Amino acid sequence: MITRRYTSYAALLCAMCSYAQTEMSDTITSKELNEIVVEAQNQRTSATSTTYIPASRQKNVATDAISLLSQMAIPQLSVDLMSQSVKTISGQSVAIYIDYVAATAQDLSGMRTTDVKKVEYLLNPTDPRFRGAQYVVNFIMQKYEWGGYTKLNADQWLGVKRSEADVYSKFVYKRMTFDLFANEIYLTDRHSGTESTEIFHFTDLYGQGPQTVERTSLPTSRRYRNNSNDVTFRALYNTDKLQVTNQLSFANSSVPRNEAESSLIYSDDFMPSSTARTIASNRSWSLNYNHETYVSLSEKVGLDVEANYSYNHNTTNSDYTDNDFSIVNNAKENSNIVRVTPCLVWNINQYNSFTPFIHGEYTGSTIDYYGNSPSRQKYDVWAFVGSLKYMFQKNQWSAGGSVSGVYANTNLSGTKIEDTYPQCNVFGMYSPNNKNQIEIDYACGKQLPDTYQKSPNILQQDELMWYTGTPELKNYWMHQVHGVYTWLPNNKWQLAFNGNYYVANNRVVPVYTPDGPEGTMLRRYVNNGDYRYGYVTVNGTAKFLNGKLVARLTPGYYLHKTTGEYAQSLNQLNCSAQITWYFGNFYLFGWFSAPTKYLSSTTGYRETVPTRYLLQLGWGRGSWRASVRAYNFLRSSWESSSQVMAGKYYQSDVRTFGMGEHMRLQLTASYTFGYGKKVQQGNEVGGSGTGTSAILK
Repeated sequence: MITRRYTSYAALLCAMCSYAQTEMSDTITSKELNEIVVEAQNQRTSATSTTYIPASRQKNVATDAISLLSQMAIPQLSVDLMSQSVKTISGQSVAIYIDYVAATAQDLSGMRTTDVKKVEYLLNPTDPRFRGAQYVVNFIMQKYEWGGYTKLNADQWLGVKRSEADVYSKFVYKRMTFDLFANEIYLTDRHSGTESTEIFHFTDLYGQGPQTVERTSLPTSRRYRNNSNDVTFRALYNTDKLQVTNQLSFANSSVPRNEAESSLIYSDDFMPSSTARTIASNRSWSLNYNHETYVSLSEKVGLDVEANYSYNHNTTNSDYTDNDFSIVNNAKENSNIVRVTPCLVWNINQYNSFTPFIHGEYTGSTIDYYGNSPSRQKYDVWAFVGSLKYMFQKNQWSAGGSVSGVYANTNLSGTKIEDTYPQCNVFGMYSPNNKNQIEIDYACGKQLPDTYQKSPNILQQDELMWYTGTPELKNYWMHQVHGVYTWLPNNKWQLAFNGNYYVANNRVVPVYTPDGPEGTMLRRYVNNGDYRYGYVTVNGTAKFLNGKLVARLTPGYYLHKTTGEYAQSLNQLNCSAQITWYFGNFYLFGWFSAPTKYLSSTTGYRETVPTRYLLQLGWGRGSWRASVRAYNFLRSSWESSSQVMAGKYYQSDVRTFGMGEHMRLQLTASYTFGYGKKVQQGNEVGGSGTGTSAILK
């Protein structure tokens, strides 16, 4: 017998296995096994979130963040490439973040999509950096140790004269991140305008007794030009427990030419036919500073504080002439806006969390009106919001609610308005496994009218119409309930079922009465009637050919109803669809939306929007992205919508013309070059846009 010495247990084990295989070789029968394919799960849901992993082919060809979201076809989201908007399928606003930092539209256009690791869709997140937002999309990006990248982008429209160019640059050094963004947009338009037929019922016009006048306006020419610029710089300090952001931005928008000419025709020889001309211009610029600090006070407590200051300057000039009749309305506005928002999250334990939220805001505006109706208006608006949000989460389900109190103190040129009103929200989510999720939400509260709707000033629009605000307007109640069921059976299928109902009681609407000077028509704002809106939709996505073909279909049934001054009902079926085919470094994208009708919640108009469709060919490789987009390529008409409204003293039938729904070809190209040692990417910064205005419209 031969004795062998084994120097380790591993060698002994190998020898024993070899001996056993030799002894059993005569009794083992070989069998060929079928191929086993292990597929990674690219989507999973829970009671508070759904996580999606974008495919490499999607990231490699997507031009920006909105394009990526559209190609991912996330069932809980509705993405409109034309308006660059992202909402839930219930129509709720979605706060978009990049690595827990709030993103603007320009941030998203500057994103380097190849650095997206995953996309989170969050419901009522408890992280204080989301500042109590109900719905959040958060892009999780790769990181940099040092260095960064610069992205150059150019966009040109053909058929419609619009050009855009922007540059975004990021640089990371240790814990600091610096972002710089600048852009330029140039637009000219010769086709916008409105064709309208108005019917006025006067009780005593110019002392001549009751009269009915039909006024038809036909646009004959239009010349419009706009330039806008944004420049933004941001510095971010980021650690595990502390995040400090300082951002300074300047935005400018100038319309040096806005000229329109229309042919006016009157019935019953009330006035001779004439040509009306409007020569207008406006300029707006704003300077904004934003500071945000997030600090983790302990393992259970986090605090986020945001402070913002904005200075806005708006100038508008309008000269309306009709034969010897002339109206000059010029205005200059200077406003200061200060906002402070602290948000605290206290996670008591693994089940319970509280989120106290406080928001304070001050807006001070001075508006000088020149021309036919000179005056000076001063607005001082103080607003405070206090909110407490509670959330309970255990295993597969979570539930909670929030209660808020709003205090508003408004001084409109000596007219003081003080109001306090509540808002509340109750929600619940249930996810029995990582493929199913149910969400139910109810919200109620009061809506606050816009500042210009309360303006006491009175201005003349044309020879038959004046307009003013109503300082005595009351806030009005709104109620909304919706439910969403999401089913993600596997990577090939995504389904979301949605139902929604919304009602606004005693809403604010414009009314027209023959109470203007010398019996002309006066448009003012009042609380009148209810608005009700409901729908059910199904959002289904299917992926074929190993994800190279992605199709999405969204049918829905919609109901609209208004009462009061403009009582009417509208029910309709609607549908939208999109399909994406990836081949090599290219993709082909198609989108279609059926004609849509709306009942406005605030104006009394019934609006019809025509069929919309899009065909896009895109290419991406390395640092380059390019796409050709053909929108409404069979539609030569410049009409973008039609609106009809019927009141007691005033009826209006309006057709709106513009570039929005006209055929156009859009060419986009971008080049991104990086430098340094790559570990993370994201947190892009973008332009701030000009501020809001309280000038009476």
